[in-house]
This record gives sequence, C-alpha cells and structure tokens, in this order.
Amino acid sequence: MLGADEGITLMELLPPVGWADVATKQDLALLEQRVDARFDKVDARFERVESRMEARFDAIDARFEIVDGRFDTLKFEVLGTMERELRSQTWKLFALNAAAMGAMIGALVAVAKP
Repeated sequence: MLGADEGITLMELLPPVGWADVATKQDLALLEQRVDARFDKVDARFERVESRMEARFDAIDARFEIVDGRFDTLKFEVLGTMERELRSQTWKLFALNAAAMGAMIGALVAVAKP
C-alpha cells in the first residue's frame, strides 16, 4: 500500500530484533493463562481473608451486643436507684415541710391566744 521505499523506511525504523523476539498469538494466550491463574490465586486469597474478617467482625458484634445488654441493665439499675432515692427525699421533704407548718401554726395559735 505504501510502496517499496516507504516499506523499507518503516522496517529500518523498527528495533533490530530477530523473529524469536516477536510474540505470537500463542505466546499471548499462554501469558493470559498465567495471568488469569495468578489472579485466581489472589482472588482465592482475598476470599479467605474476607471470610476471616467477617468471622472476626461477627465476634466483635456479638461482644458489643453483650456490652449493650450490660449497659441496659446498668441503666435500669441506676434509674431504679435514682427513683427510690428521689421518692425517699421527697417524703422526707414533705414530712419536714408538714412539721415546719405544724410548728408555725402552733406558734401562731400560741401567739394569738390572749
């Protein structure tokens, strides 16, 4: 297509290699098989690592569920204790207020008597 002179010029621009250095379709197919085999090994390795990581994360999730349960139990214990203490303090305050009002009424009655 190019002509003899252009073809010679093009061939002279190629690096000086022999036919043994030229890759064939068979060479490329073998290389592809080797690359595919290596990728298969890498994929299998990643699957094993992923499986181990999933197992570890499942174990960590289980531990967090246990900790969450303990926190819930502790929360209810603390809230129950706070409620009991608040009731106790409220009744004490009510009793002290009632006693103080009774004392004030008694004092007023005593002062109001002629």
